[in-house]
Amino acid sequence: MSEPFQMNELVDRLLLIATLNSTLIHFLLSSQIEGSIDPDRVDSLTQGLKRTRKWMEDATTSEGIPSSTANIMGLIVKRLSQIESLLPKLSVIAKKAEVHGGPTQEILSLLEDSTRSAEGSTPFAGTSNVVPLVEGAAPAPEDVFRKVQVEDDEWGLIGKTQRLITQYSKRCHVLLPTFWLEVVRDIHKYKSNSPYASEIIEIPAKIASEIVKTLLTEAPGARLLQDLSKKRPAEIYLDPSEAERIERAVSKYFSGLEGVLGGATPKPEDKVSEAQMVFDGFDWGGPELEKRIIKRFNQRCEETLHDAETATDPARQVIYAEATKLLCKLQHALLAEPRFREILAQIKA
Repeated sequence: MSEPFQMNELVDRLLLIATLNSTLIHFLLSSQIEGSIDPDRVDSLTQGLKRTRKWMEDATTSEGIPSSTANIMGLIVKRLSQIESLLPKLSVIAKKAEVHGGPTQEILSLLEDSTRSAEGSTPFAGTSNVVPLVEGAAPAPEDVFRKVQVEDDEWGLIGKTQRLITQYSKRCHVLLPTFWLEVVRDIHKYKSNSPYASEIIEIPAKIASEIVKTLLTEAPGARLLQDLSKKRPAEIYLDPSEAERIERAVSKYFSGLEGVLGGATPKPEDKVSEAQMVFDGFDWGGPELEKRIIKRFNQRCEETLHDAETATDPARQVIYAEATKLLCKLQHALLAEPRFREILAQIKA
């Protein structure tokens, strides 16, 4: 039997829908401005949308819900289902566009055309003449940076982070820290002859290593991961799709620093503005996820953005701006993967 309907829960559900709606609008507008769509962001939105739609759907069948309220909520569920069916297609096209560096005009039109087909009208007035997007960035010259198979642990960050995870693995669930360890590893697989290469590698790798330390040794992460180890089997390896998201995020980070690596004059104002826009779209996940750990990730992003705004060297500003974008993208990658969403939900429970 379904649970009795609680009117005070309705406000929470409607606030969640309003948040989701504003997130989707921000996603569309920022993608239009940036000229590209982040497929990991699409996938994390899909995961959150599914949970939200299910939550609303369950409410429509609750005992004692007024019929008028149930009808309205049913319409909301229908619209969420329509968007939910489109997002996987959007993710596939976005991944192809990310590889080939193509514009997103065709991708953005997917949502618009599908909505017009379903409803007989465009979702927003005045969007028929879409502003042309910038062309995709040209591939980086081979001599600017390259990826190798074996990482070079120049600062000892890989070994230090691995030893910390091994030390705490007997009493903590370490899959979440392992995700960030693999970020450190992948960053160290890039090589460049640029005088800025060391900073470009060390800055984000050090941040990722510090995230691991925070998760395992500081509250609330340490206690939450200890509790999780008692109710979830040990997991110490990433799935291929999880590792692929890290590789794509790190690859995009280095592509964003092509100019600095190639000796071009930095344009920190543009990069910092891009980083601010990406940070504004930080994904907090649905109501079922543990927000205290996500808040720590958000704080790291905010601190890195602050470094981008305050650094005195223009090239270093660009590096911190791209590092901010990398951290935000990795957060989207985490929430796009079911295992990590399950962990964050299980920790909260």
